[in-house]
Amino acid sequence: MTEGPESDYVIVGGGSAGCVLAARLSEDPSVTVTLLEAGPEDRHPWIHIPAGYARLFLSGRFDWKYETEPDPELNGRRIKWPRGKVLGGSGSINGLVFLRGSPRDYDRWAQAGARGWSYEACLPAFKAIETWEGPPSELHGTAGPIRNGPTRDLSPAGSAFLAACRAAGQPACPDFNGAWYEGAAPNPLNVSGGRRISSARAYLGPARSRPNLRVLTGVRAHRVAIEAGRARAVEGRGPGGGARWTARREVILAAGTIESPKLLMHSGIGDAARLAAFGIAPRLHAPGVGQNLQDHLVVRMPFRTRPCGTMNEHTASWLGYLRMGARWAFARRGPLAVGASEASLFARVTPGAEEPEVQIQFINFSFTTMAEGLHRHPGIALVVGQCRPDSRGEIALASPDPEAPPRIVPNYLSAPNDLFVTVEAVKLARRIVAAQPLAGLIEAELLPGPAVADDAAIAAWVREAASTVYHPCGTVRMGEDDAAPLDPRLRVKGIAGLRVADASVFPLVPSSNIQPAVLMVAERAAAMIREDARG
Repeated sequence: MTEGPESDYVIVGGGSAGCVLAARLSEDPSVTVTLLEAGPEDRHPWIHIPAGYARLFLSGRFDWKYETEPDPELNGRRIKWPRGKVLGGSGSINGLVFLRGSPRDYDRWAQAGARGWSYEACLPAFKAIETWEGPPSELHGTAGPIRNGPTRDLSPAGSAFLAACRAAGQPACPDFNGAWYEGAAPNPLNVSGGRRISSARAYLGPARSRPNLRVLTGVRAHRVAIEAGRARAVEGRGPGGGARWTARREVILAAGTIESPKLLMHSGIGDAARLAAFGIAPRLHAPGVGQNLQDHLVVRMPFRTRPCGTMNEHTASWLGYLRMGARWAFARRGPLAVGASEASLFARVTPGAEEPEVQIQFINFSFTTMAEGLHRHPGIALVVGQCRPDSRGEIALASPDPEAPPRIVPNYLSAPNDLFVTVEAVKLARRIVAAQPLAGLIEAELLPGPAVADDAAIAAWVREAASTVYHPCGTVRMGEDDAAPLDPRLRVKGIAGLRVADASVFPLVPSSNIQPAVLMVAERAAAMIREDARG
């Protein structure tokens, strides 16, 4: 094993959080920072074209290619869980919807034991992340690295969706990332000038010229070396073979919801008995590592439409492709400049609900499976899911080999209310589609189809069709209770010099897409690390 150069901070994972941490910590010229990323550089052109996310998913070139264990509540199906394996992580391959979630989500974090993580405490970091390109608001930032704003070039069907929501009795939401998020509106996207604004581009890119920052790609971290109760180094495999990267001050894990708990367990931090079964010497009995896994489960409802400018129509011929490409190349506009979802509705579906329980996303294309590609006829789809699921799963080791994938056990729909709310969300989606002007564009509901009519039939279809919307989190949660592996300053309890800062630290999943929350956690983590270093 070769000895890499020592640094003050070694960050494992160059994803959404790791790029923020590397950029912020290296702002101090008196410290040195090493960032280790398993994937390659983010140079592929489809990473930077917003609509390119679909091609990235299908290619698997920048993807860990995870898959869940068979899920009993989903008819024993395995679910593919794509996660980014490239600089920028999942933020380089996702659908670019930039939603913070409900302000109450973060108040719930604080109530759950993550003291100091209320919405009021997190708001300055949310603002520091962004340069908001929408209407002026005191709740938005104006000088942050991530430029974002409401969807431009809303499609005719997207506009009809928003109007149908209002016709069905749902309010218009002035700003999903404002004081309240109920109703329908165009989605904010981290797109500017027709290009994806990832943390790799916005944070890490400008920082890479600093002499105190070293970025290493193609590095597989295997474990954290712990000596006398302190994290001393990261051991793994680089392009030249086995290597060790020593941290004088801290090791910071930003490897994500799946890899961060796995790395801790291979380092001897986890349930002692389960680690010993794999021949791993326990360093710290922390049974909460890998637990509390949460994700948003969704069903996708495709519809055949009249011709109305859907992506299906644009991609039906080479001429359509050329027109799209030319518009993006010369004006940075058009369908290629839009992410996965143009607009959303956040709504309540049960009597007495205090806030929205479901999210319905509009997408301007339709398909049966991504592998089969878009339908040849005009089509749209609604992506329907619950905001705050009660089901909990786990990440567990499957092998003593640190490069083997772990067992992903999401336990979807294990909480009965999750199925009930999802069924109600499907029924609401149908009411939206039946309202004008969207109803005038719809020719047929393809899935689940009109034969799936009553609650029992819808529930059966949900079990057969539901899948992830790519928001796993919570597997190394922070909190003040003994079961939480991290304290509210994101330090591993019982091990000095070791922190985690990524989606795994969330006590509870936010109500919507989670990328802004990941960036917010990384911003706050960097500030905490600097504060603690000053004593």
